[in-house]
Amino acid sequence: MKLPTLLHATRWIHLLQKDNWIYASRRRPDEPKRIDAVTIVTLHRNQPEDSGLLLVVLEEFRPAIDQCEFSFPAGLLNPGESILQGATRELKEETGLDVALVRHVSGETFTSAGLSDESQAYVMLESQGTLALNPGIDGERITVHLLTQQGCLDLLEKNRQGTAAISSRLWPVLMSVAYSGNFAGVRIAP
Repeated sequence: MKLPTLLHATRWIHLLQKDNWIYASRRRPDEPKRIDAVTIVTLHRNQPEDSGLLLVVLEEFRPAIDQCEFSFPAGLLNPGESILQGATRELKEETGLDVALVRHVSGETFTSAGLSDESQAYVMLESQGTLALNPGIDGERITVHLLTQQGCLDLLEKNRQGTAAISSRLWPVLMSVAYSGNFAGVRIAP
C-alpha cells in the first residue's frame, strides 16, 4: 500500500495527499495508525443523590472560529498513553475533577473524515471533586459549566439564536438531555 505524501508539517497537524485527496492528519505518513484523541462525556454529582447528575461542559476560546465554543473535555493522547489514562489526565487538566466511575469507552470514531483522518474514543464517566479555579494548561481559556436539563435547553436556545457556538460532538447529547432528562440511562438534574 502506497503511503500518502507529506505536503506540510507542523507540531500538531500535517497536510497529506493520497491520490487526489488532500487531508489533515495528526500523524506523519510513516507513523502507525492509532487513536489520536479522547472526548470525555462527564456526569458530575454535587447535589443530593436523588436530584440527578450534572453534565460537565466546557466553554473554550477557539482561534479557528474566533469565538468560544461549548464542548466536552477532550484532548490528544500522549505517546503510549491509554484511552483511560488520557481521559483521566485531560479531565483533571481542563476541569480539576477526578474520575469516580467509568461507564463506557467507545471504539475508534472519526471527527471529520472528509477533512481529516483524526480519530478519537469517547469515554463516558462520572466525576468527583471540586472545579479548578483556573482550568486548562498552556494558555487555554476555559470556563467549566455544570448543566442541568434546563441548562441544556438554555444552551440549545442560545445556539439557535446564534449566540453560542456548540461542538458537533456536544449537540446530540444536549438534545438528549434537554428533551428526555437523561443520557445513556442516567438521570440529569432538572
